[in-house]
Amino acid sequence: MPRKLTYSLLALAFVAAGLYLIAFEGGTDNRGRWDISRSDIPDPYYLDLRKADVHNPVDLIRYSSSIKDYAANLDVFEKAAFYEWYFRSHGFDVSFAYSENFAEKGKNHVWLLVKNQKGEVIEVDPSYGEVGMRTMLPLNPEYTEYDLAFEDIYEASESLGTKKWAWWKDETARQAMDENVLLAQKEEAMRVASE
Repeated sequence: MPRKLTYSLLALAFVAAGLYLIAFEGGTDNRGRWDISRSDIPDPYYLDLRKADVHNPVDLIRYSSSIKDYAANLDVFEKAAFYEWYFRSHGFDVSFAYSENFAEKGKNHVWLLVKNQKGEVIEVDPSYGEVGMRTMLPLNPEYTEYDLAFEDIYEASESLGTKKWAWWKDETARQAMDENVLLAQKEEAMRVASE
């Protein structure tokens, strides 16, 4: 095995071991843990994960399916925030849409707006069944009418309060967060080792 490759593999192993210690054993700093003290939103919140084919609706469906089980116990607002976090962390251009009287049924509702490179918007409703829709990607006109739009979790929390969106307090959803933090750290270690 060439010496340069051996050194690179050793460096990668040391970086991975260090990241493991920080994430699971506490380490000497807090970079591997989620800090929820600052405004009650985890820090860091959005991750830099391997990018999806963000202009392909099929990838949107594939990514939705991969996290569905983690969101099973979340309410409408938490579920929207969870999906928004996951999509944005994978490079999707996503924001929130909020209606105080969705479909004129007297209830508020929130869903996601995902833009493609042409600026076209795909409405994504992680809680579609709770409002009587048949699919997560509804084409119903109710989804084009909303009272407020929020660019990200910070705007949404500022407007409606952090507690409403706090999916990270659910044990199952938190597991997805922890797994993706570890994945982001691993991807970063591999990038550093390959330089």
